[in-house]
Amino acid sequence: MKTVIFCNLIPNKLGAYEALLVALGEEFHGAGDQLVVVFARDPIPEVASELQQRDVTWRTIKGWSEGAGREHPWGFCGPALKILRAERPDVAAVHFGNELPSAAVALRDRLAGGRTRWVWEQDQQIRDPSGPSRYLSRLKALDFVFDHFIAVYEGGKASLLRRGIADRKVSVVYNAIRDHQPERETGWLRTELGLPHDAVLIANVGWHIPRKRIDFALRAFSRIDAPSDRICAFVQIGEGPESDALNAVCAELDIAARVHFLGLRNDVREILAECDIFLHTSLAETCTYVTSESMCAGIPAVVTEAGAAREQIVDGETGYVTAVDDEDRVVKCLSELVADAEKRNDMGRRARERWKNRYRVEISARKYHELYAGLAGR
Repeated sequence: MKTVIFCNLIPNKLGAYEALLVALGEEFHGAGDQLVVVFARDPIPEVASELQQRDVTWRTIKGWSEGAGREHPWGFCGPALKILRAERPDVAAVHFGNELPSAAVALRDRLAGGRTRWVWEQDQQIRDPSGPSRYLSRLKALDFVFDHFIAVYEGGKASLLRRGIADRKVSVVYNAIRDHQPERETGWLRTELGLPHDAVLIANVGWHIPRKRIDFALRAFSRIDAPSDRICAFVQIGEGPESDALNAVCAELDIAARVHFLGLRNDVREILAECDIFLHTSLAETCTYVTSESMCAGIPAVVTEAGAAREQIVDGETGYVTAVDDEDRVVKCLSELVADAEKRNDMGRRARERWKNRYRVEISARKYHELYAGLAGR
């Protein structure tokens, strides 16, 4: 079986999706199958080496994506058709958010007599349909030419079914991550930030954009009711157009001395391993990789109910899930965890166990391979 995966990724680091492709390569190699990945640019040497070791080959579509949301989706069509003619895959999967160009390529392939089975894989949030969008939408257009759909959480599948896509055509494969064992000596981050060894660190990871609501997280942090002898610090990883505004929020709330903006980092998982609590207050998500990374790191999470939040985090067992605008409950949950190290440790242990059983990359890679093989008639 040969499968081609189209993803407009710029593989400039060994991130979560790149790790999935590596794990998927292991599955294909073990089964004697071929995997071809189509990127927007050539992978950096670290990623290229990992893929080559699993006999994964790749092609690129120049100009398909410039990164940071600057995409040229219709530039995908012509090069994709050439790749299909050259590779003649049994299965073609698209893993990006541009439905109409994908439908156009699949339709052109079918009209030309192609026998490739087409799979759409969720990359972004799927909004629940309302009114005409149940019957007329870009996703519904895909239903006419695609053989199967893969959602990354149960809520995503439910949204597809509400659009009239048949249950038999939809599967769920969670966004998953590989394991990570810290490489640095425990305590390095507190030393780097000039904090005492018993300071409680609350981590937040996300772009400085409105959807991530880092200002909401900062307001909740400023209201934590912590024991008088407990130093509590907020560690934020990311950057974006709201950076200046967020610094102003810290000044307004008088918390600037306790908030540490670390910018973009390639060692997010090392940082999470040093922290005690993960806080995520986004308005909209899918199945977030960073939430699973916090689970793998063995720390409890406080998250707002967006995307797969209630699927990833078991409220009251591996962390807390709050209503999107319930700042009071976010504050209450954070205050409980800051004050109770035993509860943090117990919830963190349960969180890592949940990651191990549900969100481990080897599990998802196996499911993807099984789905492709089934579509190919294996």
